[in-house]
Amino acid sequence: MRRSNLWKFILTMVLLVAAIWQLVPTFKLQGLTEQQKAEMSRDELNKLYSKAIHLGLDLKGGMHIVLEIDRQGMAKATGKQPNEITDKELSDATDRALEIIRNRVDQFGVAEPSIQKQGNDRIVVQLPGVDQERARALIGTTAMLEFKLVQEDKVLQDVLDKIDKALLGEKGQALMSDSTMFGDKPFSSLLQFVSNSEMSVMEQDRELVVKALKDPLVQAAIPPDFEFAWGIKEDREGYRRYPLYMLKKQPEITGAALAEARMGVGSNDDPSALRVDFTLVRKYANTFSRITAANIKRRLAIVLDGTVKSAPVIQGRIPNGSGQITMGNATTEEARDLAIILRAGALPAPVSIIEERSVGPTLGMDSISNGVKASIIGAIAVILFMVIYYALGGLVAVLALSFNIIMLLAVMAAFRTTLTLPGIAGIALTVGMAVDANVLIFERIREELRAGKTVRASIDAGYERAFSTILDANITTVLAAVALYFFGTGPIKGFAVTLMIGLAISMYTAILVTRMIFDWITVKWNLQKLPI
Repeated sequence: MRRSNLWKFILTMVLLVAAIWQLVPTFKLQGLTEQQKAEMSRDELNKLYSKAIHLGLDLKGGMHIVLEIDRQGMAKATGKQPNEITDKELSDATDRALEIIRNRVDQFGVAEPSIQKQGNDRIVVQLPGVDQERARALIGTTAMLEFKLVQEDKVLQDVLDKIDKALLGEKGQALMSDSTMFGDKPFSSLLQFVSNSEMSVMEQDRELVVKALKDPLVQAAIPPDFEFAWGIKEDREGYRRYPLYMLKKQPEITGAALAEARMGVGSNDDPSALRVDFTLVRKYANTFSRITAANIKRRLAIVLDGTVKSAPVIQGRIPNGSGQITMGNATTEEARDLAIILRAGALPAPVSIIEERSVGPTLGMDSISNGVKASIIGAIAVILFMVIYYALGGLVAVLALSFNIIMLLAVMAAFRTTLTLPGIAGIALTVGMAVDANVLIFERIREELRAGKTVRASIDAGYERAFSTILDANITTVLAAVALYFFGTGPIKGFAVTLMIGLAISMYTAILVTRMIFDWITVKWNLQKLPI
């Protein structure tokens, strides 16, 4: 082998070994069953996912959600009327919501999500391979965190008495469907008191209490700086109850003061209980210290999106600005997701899901199966044609083509590119361009052989004459791919990236690798006639 070919051979072998090594995690991941994945540790599985080729929404399954900023909710949050919200304010809120959702999704650990702004007030989110319930809660939760004091017993009792009196009138009796059932305390009789300030409502009475609290008669009986808020559903002694709290409407401190939030395990009462530990930024830690010092033995409610997550009794001053949110019967995933949501911050306005589509894994697997089947049939057809029509040249082209595909997949894995159905189309087009390049070279070599040149001279002339044509064809195709990348979205971009990578590799394999093999064959066997 000539010295220049030796270096080409060494370089090609090094690239081939590196490409196969890069693809090992992908092969390993694809070979695992769902049970084997479940048995692996989270870190080990994440490490494998991070090195493997990512499958897109159309292949892996997942969800497509369109979110819209709630103008009414935004007006409420900013103290304006809905018609006072300008387009610029709406657009700015959407931009901030997009960044917060992206931050949540990144911490959630979804590979290759697509999160894009649509118009002034919409966000399109595509998440491949996720638990849809968890993802929906993670994205759609506003995460408005507030710390509010639970009202003292005497104040609560006064308000309950006023509500009962308001409901004893004719209108109130109409509201409570069976007034004889509730006697002279139509509202209080629906409440279960755990302590003087801790009350709950049985599940069957919740709807009636909700209806009563919305009534103008009851609202007029509640002082304007107080409000009622529901807690998380509880199962006690075989009965399902909902805690109900009367809180000061003005929060003592909000989630804007949060510096860190992490899931934890264990409490004084239950070593296996889940919790979320939080820490406030330094300047709010002093405020928190002052509030807790002034309200020892009172309950401080931790309210997330209007629901009381927990309401611990303040046992003493908390000087370091840290605390806990107990998670009750929550799962590990729910506790972890809450920590993510709190760390990422609250959305600037509530969002509503206006469109949701899911791609099931079955459809994704069907797509993969059909794609693999089409690729195998196409590859066999190409191999047969090349070998039958170009004999030795065809075999060389097939060898280079195999190297081309391995390199392309390895580069996709290395750059964390997502493989989608359009991406598979890009691979197919790349293979076609590579085969086309070899056909051009082989036809030029044939012409030179027919002109009476030697094998060596025909190969040299064939590659030299075909090179400019191959280069022109690839450059024009790359330009088209660049345009698709910059002006396309989602899967179109995936197609463009795959095509550009594939064309760059095919230039190497279709010209340099096949030339190296031809040089080696002609020198090794001193060929006087080339079967091509």
